[in-house]
Amino acid sequence: MIYQLTNPDTIWNVALRILSRRAHSEQELRQKLHQKEYGIDEVNQVITRLLPYGYINDTEFAQNLFEKYLRLGKYSFNIIICKLRQHGITDSIIKNVTHNYDYEEEWRAALKLVTNRFKSFDATNKEKAYRFLATRGFSTTTIHKVFQQIGHDHLE
Repeated sequence: MIYQLTNPDTIWNVALRILSRRAHSEQELRQKLHQKEYGIDEVNQVITRLLPYGYINDTEFAQNLFEKYLRLGKYSFNIIICKLRQHGITDSIIKNVTHNYDYEEEWRAALKLVTNRFKSFDATNKEKAYRFLATRGFSTTTIHKVFQQIGHDHLE
């Protein structure tokens, strides 16, 4: 679908419609508007117009996304960082958002994932659990810490 490039209200309405569905980073919104074949100047004008209203706020967007992924408890810290980058969040914003991260949360998330996924824990399941956690980005240190905890739980 080709949009009329001369009317800035049209691109404004398209941008608002995109943002009404879910929050987007500035880069995501730029990409979506470019896909709709709007020119760079028109996109820049709309972005500049949206920023003072707070419709685009990469720091707030990154903070909300980071907290969402932590709540889900499915991913390691490194995978969460990759997911933030995929949304177009800059490294400086990521560093600002994640500076208070408690690495114990990662260990607890990994432990919860393994205990929920594997009801019994033998040598075969240990291999599967290792691969399961590794594919979610958990470090070998975290994985070994989980195995130590599981081993202690089974001894009690």
